[in-house]
Amino acid sequence: MGRLSDGLRFTLSFAIAAVVILSLWGVMLGSMSTSEPPLDLTGAIAIDDPQFEREPTTLTPDPLAPATLPLQRSNGAAYEQLFAQVRQQHQRCPSAPPWYSVPAHPTNFGDRFRTDIHGQVLKQEPIIVLHETVASAQSALNFFQTPHPRDEDQASYHELITLNGWILHLVPWSKRAYGAGNSMFGSESVQTNPRLAPSVNNFALHFSLETPPGGRHNGRQHQGYTEAQYRALAWLIAQTGIPAERVTTHAAVDRSGERMDPRSFSVATLNRYRLADDSC
Repeated sequence: MGRLSDGLRFTLSFAIAAVVILSLWGVMLGSMSTSEPPLDLTGAIAIDDPQFEREPTTLTPDPLAPATLPLQRSNGAAYEQLFAQVRQQHQRCPSAPPWYSVPAHPTNFGDRFRTDIHGQVLKQEPIIVLHETVASAQSALNFFQTPHPRDEDQASYHELITLNGWILHLVPWSKRAYGAGNSMFGSESVQTNPRLAPSVNNFALHFSLETPPGGRHNGRQHQGYTEAQYRALAWLIAQTGIPAERVTTHAAVDRSGERMDPRSFSVATLNRYRLADDSC
């Protein structure tokens, strides 16, 4: 009887140890599958660094501009001047959010135009379109820095704001980021390719928020964005001087009915930071 008890005791001890080991292994595997690598900013240049000004910009020919159409490219001088104004303010403001240049691949953006496919001179004032990544900032960077020769694969934002409130400068403001195909702001849109629907891209600045980990799905809402993101976004919008009535969302300008971003966005929180930000 004593031997049987010892045997049972050994069996039970072994079973318990196995359960504990398997549980720990499962936790470890779960952590490995859900954890994210840190944001890789190798090669990034701070916007205030003098090296940023010397950084060459090499662009490939824009695939959305057939030579046979009466399209005239724009050098985007007004948008470049706007960027210079915001950058100068960033240099003067000690409390401004960190801002880094992490360029997208040239296939993922193109020139702005001064005329549309009919030769009509374009006079739209800039708008700001707000987005979210629906993925990690690192995943978004990986995509934007990958060459995409096909029109349907090209996408980009001008600025991406990470969960910790850093601003990542992806596309020169003088250039047209591919942030919102088939879109319209009120009655304003521009067609620059007969094969594609008109969009707001020619006169838009596209600013995106990194989606929090709990929101990286196709559902209609998530836990929302961080205070650091709202603070950085409010600062950035305020420095542009673009009026509030010309700040919109991807969901609002989209004509396909498929875009919902930025989901769970709080206009009240953004306005609270915009009103409070008088430090610069």
